[in-house]
This record gives sequence, structure tokens and C-alpha cells, in this order.
Amino acid sequence: MTHEIDIQGDVPLYGQQQCNWCGAASAQMIMNGYPDPAERIFLTQLNIWNSIQANNSTNAIDVNQNWATDPQGLQGCLMVLNPPPGGTWNIHMDTIRDNVMFDIFFWMNRNNYPVAVLINEGEHWVVIVQYETDVEPIAGSTPTLNEITFYDPEPHNIGSVINKLAANWYANEWANSIRFPGTWRNNWVAVIEPPIEKGRVKVKMVERMGEKIIPPEKAIEYAKMWIEKRRLDKKIPYKILQRKDIINLNPILVREQSKGEKVTDFYIVPFGLEREIDRTRISIIVNAYTGEFEEIGSFGKPIKYLPKKEAIYIIAKAMGLTRTEIRDVEARMIFQPSKQTHIRIYPFWEIKLKVMERKRILYVDQNREVYKQIEPSVPGD
Repeated sequence: MTHEIDIQGDVPLYGQQQCNWCGAASAQMIMNGYPDPAERIFLTQLNIWNSIQANNSTNAIDVNQNWATDPQGLQGCLMVLNPPPGGTWNIHMDTIRDNVMFDIFFWMNRNNYPVAVLINEGEHWVVIVQYETDVEPIAGSTPTLNEITFYDPEPHNIGSVINKLAANWYANEWANSIRFPGTWRNNWVAVIEPPIEKGRVKVKMVERMGEKIIPPEKAIEYAKMWIEKRRLDKKIPYKILQRKDIINLNPILVREQSKGEKVTDFYIVPFGLEREIDRTRISIIVNAYTGEFEEIGSFGKPIKYLPKKEAIYIIAKAMGLTRTEIRDVEARMIFQPSKQTHIRIYPFWEIKLKVMERKRILYVDQNREVYKQIEPSVPGD
């Protein structure tokens, strides 16, 4: 017996139109995703961004962190532009993440509004649109979270829908509290309406490490097995998996370097339509050691993962070198929450090479941008 709240049919997916507009895109999704269609409004991200800036905290310690969208800015924007009828938006923060999770689930169960949360230690805003627990989150209950789905405004101008197991949510996006000095430091934060009762959520954690990485063909087998076993093709964003012309593309091995977690590895198994050569619609992540399901994500429109050879060519061009001048090249896909990406299904390339007997490390993201280092996000980016 399980309990599920799923409002994906009510909430539109929008990609952020600027690199620091994740808060604006999240507010855009929320305000156009109210449960009553009569109360939904569509506003441009520019208008929302301006409102957020007018409502961001004026406390000196918060201002000094250069928040793009802080919790006060997002909460104030929602209240100014589209206050819920007879209700309010409030900032929920706690040093215990289980408490904030219960607040989110209790409120969504009661009123069916989407909820904005800060992830990756306060770097990025996403919108929760679905969850499954073992029991209904009501007064006096202690539900165990099974899975969660959120809308991520990345990639830029595209957006993605991510469904993942609870253990991976706690091991990745919600592994650590906000790290930036100021009002919200050491707290987990969500912008929601206060629930009537307090409670806590439980999550069963899993071991994600292993000794031997499974081969790519096994990753494909596991991904297809999880589609059937978890009925992933029955979920609204991933129903395209039912089509006869859907095919899997080559798996991508990714080294994960998330903060607060040991380095581990996972496979992305991409799926796309046969006629859309090398274009990905859906990506499934499986544990690279065990094949266990971790998450599934869809993109707002098909994307093409940057091939290894092309990534190396981009580096060579950026450095003014020919391919023959680049020696001892090592290239691998990595994921770390950063300016480059906040989405595990949208990693970037790490290129190690030797130029003139000097070792260099450079990075190329899926948008073909070159970086000299992994750049941290500004808060609420």
C-alpha cells in the first residue's frame, strides 16, 4: 500500500532563459501550475526576475553572497504576483531535512500546489511535482519516502523532468544543507504554505559504491528491466518509452563528484526515437556497480550528448592546437553540481592532456563551452 500525489498534469515545464534565472523559471512554473485553472497566470521570466530582485533579502550578510534568487525573493515574488486565494506562501526552513520534507508532503497532499526547494547546498531552485510514500502524510504519521519527481529549469531554455528514488534524492540534491553564510545557512529550505501539523519523513539509504563497474551492455539490460519493473513508461513524462520506434543509444559512464559524497560512478542510458539520430528524449541512470535504478529524466526537447571526439576537438580549437599536437589525452564524463550543470543526466567532459610537456585539465559542457575549472554556482542560481 502506497500513497502518491502527482500534479505533473497541472504544472508546465519551463527552462530558465538566463544562466541565473532558475528561481524565475521555478516561479513561472508554480504560478502557471496552481490547482485551479482559473487562478493560473503566465508571466515572463523577465517580469518575475525583476520582482524577485525587489524582494530579495536586504540583510547585509545575505546581500554579500550575491544571491540570484534567495528564499525571501522567491516567496515575496509569489505573494506579489499571484497570491493563492485565501492562502499564503511561506519560507520553511529547518536544520533537520526530514522535517522540511514532511512539511512539503503534508502541504501538497492537502492543497496540490507545486513546491519550490533549494538543492545542491543552496545553489539551485527546482519544483517538486510528485512523490510517493508508504503512508499518507497526515498528522501523527511518519511516512517513508519511496520516490520523488521534480521539474528542473536546466538545461537552459529546455528544462527537464527528474524522477528518482528517495535514497538518491538524499544522497545527491538534498545531501547537504545550505552552505552560504547568512539567514539560511545550515538549513534545508522550501517555499510552501505552513501545514497544520508537524512530522518527519524517513528515507531508507542505500550503498552506492562497488568494486567492479558493469559493462555497458549490462547497463542497457538493467535500464530496460527497470522500465518494465518500475512501470516507468506509464509515468506521464516518460510515456514515449511505449513507442515501437524508441531505441536505446550508447550508455555513458559518468564519474560523480557530488559534494559530501564519496566519488562514485553511474551509467546514463539514453533513449530516443529511431528517426532522430543521436537525439535523446529520456535518460535513465543506473548504478555503475550494481545496475540498481537511481533516476529517470526527460528533456523539454530532444538533446544530443556531446561525443568524446568532439569534446577533444573543441579543446584543441580553444587552445589553438591541431589534434596531432595534443598528446596523452584522457577524457571522461563527470558530474558535480556547479555552474556547468545541476542535473545528473546532463554531465560534462573532463579532458586531461599534455601540451608542451605540461599537463592540463580543461572542461567542456554539453553546450560546448570550455572551462578552466569547475566553477561553483552563486546561491539560488
